[in-house]
Amino acid sequence: MIDLSNALLSGVIIGSLYAAMALGLALIYGVVRIFNFAHGSMSVLAGHLTLLFLKHTGVGLAPAISISVVIMFLMGLALYKTTLSFLVKKPNWEFSTIVFLLGLAILMQNLILLFFGPRIKAVPKFFAGGIELGFLRINWHDLGLLVFVIVFFIGLNLFLRRTWIGKAMRAVAQEITGAMVVGINTDRIYSFAFALATAVTGLSGILLATRYFVAPHAGWTWMFRGFIIVVFGSLGSVTGAIYAAFILGITEALISLYLGELWVWPCWFIIFVGVMVLRPQGLFSDQTI
Repeated sequence: MIDLSNALLSGVIIGSLYAAMALGLALIYGVVRIFNFAHGSMSVLAGHLTLLFLKHTGVGLAPAISISVVIMFLMGLALYKTTLSFLVKKPNWEFSTIVFLLGLAILMQNLILLFFGPRIKAVPKFFAGGIELGFLRINWHDLGLLVFVIVFFIGLNLFLRRTWIGKAMRAVAQEITGAMVVGINTDRIYSFAFALATAVTGLSGILLATRYFVAPHAGWTWMFRGFIIVVFGSLGSVTGAIYAAFILGITEALISLYLGELWVWPCWFIIFVGVMVLRPQGLFSDQTI
């Protein structure tokens, strides 16, 4: 019972990080209909940028994270304006964007390797120490991550449902023709959505780096996990991605407890194949961005 309770708690924390990781993919696909194969490399870049600011500027952890997220937002905006905005207007744009983003991911990985080196690094934790509540062992940093991610989810949901640009993003995601009829500039919405998703992706990479590590090759693992989560939840559904992430996070913790960590990836693959066969539209296809 003690091991099970701690595993469930760990699964919830892991699920919250996976949800943050998958949000960027869900946002981009939900609005722009592009699957971001550079997702993992962007996450890794944000983690390294945070370490760079911590080491060379003397700012604290919170300002370093904030600066890195802003840089990721501007990078996403520039990337869409200079390349993707032209690609999506071409014939066979789906294939063109896949090839471009795959190439970008490989380029970014090698640039990160060149400028930051191959060594595994970790972003400092928010809090040290922990507490024991009965048979539950709670790490203050993990608890802080969970609270932060939940607050972030609530804030993002309010942004999408209460602000004009959030409503415009949801309108474009649901029916682009209707959105254009009522005067929404879809190109501007696409560019903002891609920039916002890139910033969210960067933030998720930083959060993951505080609990695990950051390395040039880590992005592919994060991208594949995010891909499985968004397919599980339903491509383009932010709510579905969050639900799927918590389900898979808890499942991963239970698999690690009873079968060992070596069985995590095989079980993820089995779950992925099962969803694709039984419900290819995802478990939460009725949910939208």
